[in-house]
Amino acid sequence: METDNQNEEKYKAKIADIDENKIYISYPLGVTSNKTVFLRNDTKMYASFVDEESGAFLFKTKIIGRVKNQIPLLVLTFPGVENLLKVQRRQFVRINAAIDVSLQLLESEEIFPTVTDDFSAGGCAVLLPKNVIIHRGELGRVCIVLPMHSGEYVYLNLDCRIIRAFDKNKSQLVSIQFLNVKNKEQQQLMRFCFDKQLEYRKRGITT
Repeated sequence: METDNQNEEKYKAKIADIDENKIYISYPLGVTSNKTVFLRNDTKMYASFVDEESGAFLFKTKIIGRVKNQIPLLVLTFPGVENLLKVQRRQFVRINAAIDVSLQLLESEEIFPTVTDDFSAGGCAVLLPKNVIIHRGELGRVCIVLPMHSGEYVYLNLDCRIIRAFDKNKSQLVSIQFLNVKNKEQQQLMRFCFDKQLEYRKRGITT
């Protein structure tokens, strides 16, 4: 799990119990420090867990209290099974989203604004303007403007690589893989995709 703020630290904890709207966990340890961390009440977080039969799931939560059992436990909100998002464990979940981006290719020296056709925390597919020549495996930079659920806009400048070009609905698209993504940037990408999935689910849209 990780806090929903500028802190890049991730945490791990054991689940002690779950009821209808609460989840009880051991005091978390920092993944990198392996030391117990203190988190305040009302701290908002993204949490994930793995069920051996069903797979990995992600949900939003916050700390709402503490209890003393055989060991001290944190009490988190639990949104219910119907609000869990399943995570594809070998690849990032792709969503249909039109996001403004600008792509700069190093080999062909092409620079052009475009829009995404689909998007994930690991890469995206963008519309390729006519007369633009790209090469498979070509490296470049992509500037992405993420309209976050909070109303703010996050600007990311990422290294990237061209994976392939393909046709879809009479348009030419190109798949892009993000490279050298920092931890904070990865969190921002994943949070954007997570919030979009929740938004689409509430609207009854299948991505």
